[in-house]
Amino acid sequence: MHEQSGGPDSYFKQLGGFDGRLKGIIQKLEAELAKPSRRNARQVDFLCTEIDRLTREYLLFLTAMNTARIAQEAAASTPDEAMDIKRVWGVVGARTNLFRLEINRWATIRGLVQEQRQTRRLPLYPPQAKLAKTTYTQMGASDDVFHWLHAMLNPSEQSDAARDHACFPDIALSNSEFHEHLHAAYRVILAQRRNEPVRFLDVGCGGGLKVLTAFRYFPETHGFDFDPAYLDAANHLLSKDDGLNCQVFEQDALTFEGYGNYDVIYFYRPISEETLLIEMEQAIATQARPGTVLVAPYVSFPARHEALGCGHIGGAVYVAGMSQKQAKSLRIKAEKMGPYIVKPDDALLSSVWDPLLVVSRANGFDIPDRYKKPRY
Repeated sequence: MHEQSGGPDSYFKQLGGFDGRLKGIIQKLEAELAKPSRRNARQVDFLCTEIDRLTREYLLFLTAMNTARIAQEAAASTPDEAMDIKRVWGVVGARTNLFRLEINRWATIRGLVQEQRQTRRLPLYPPQAKLAKTTYTQMGASDDVFHWLHAMLNPSEQSDAARDHACFPDIALSNSEFHEHLHAAYRVILAQRRNEPVRFLDVGCGGGLKVLTAFRYFPETHGFDFDPAYLDAANHLLSKDDGLNCQVFEQDALTFEGYGNYDVIYFYRPISEETLLIEMEQAIATQARPGTVLVAPYVSFPARHEALGCGHIGGAVYVAGMSQKQAKSLRIKAEKMGPYIVKPDDALLSSVWDPLLVVSRANGFDIPDRYKKPRY
């Protein structure tokens, strides 16, 4: 069978043209969204319109292709020839269907792109006064449940050795407050455009619940404690799931020499004696690499952070080795990051749209509710 004008090979070639054009537009959109600020909103709108136009052309292409396929099958003079025609068109049809699936995703991706067309600032710590009363009440109820779980998961009394060493017992910071601080720290990390996987450390991790919680934000989370009984509870908790990239170990916060191995360090006053607490803060600030994000939600740290060479981002979030002027600049960049948190195991779409999804996630944006199961 010789190829005719408007035959399957012709349409296969046209399909390649659509694919090439789409990838070219996506590449330009990706470059625009990768800008940390001053994105060209008109350019984004223009490129989105180009994909809209390509989509309409593709629908017309499908109609023409189906018309040509039906005509060729009808013109077959023998059953064998008809079977050959069906087989050849089947190859084109399979590739066409794959591309149609890609095009059908555009409506969702378009919304994701439009959400980022201009860089707007979103506070790292939204005023609680703006929260709905129902939301605020639900947060309080969730905190109560968290405190119950915390007590049940780590029922051990503090050891005499830990008490004599001026360690505080395993005191749980409110779950909603912890998420507030970690979310802010996560957006600062996004603004820093780090290339390596982020490592989180909880200094004085107790029963390990905060180490587990932090894994929702960062791909590798560690914690240490001075009290072996607390670590037994933490190991028991974290052993429930083999897929957790979480570790806990026994260590003294005053003598630990590995603070420089982490990107986010959380410490909620693990030491009761003020002079020893200051010694721990100095060890962290000295060892931490410049740019390390520190989360210190207690009242005495704000008075000492400048002397430790740490810039204050906002709330309980600080950055080591940074002036206050630099910290202010970083905070503005972080406020331009979106609010979405990508889980360590989130897969991509495995499609032509992946470059836009990757750059969007780096900006703190994602496809809303794409991981939620439907409600019935």
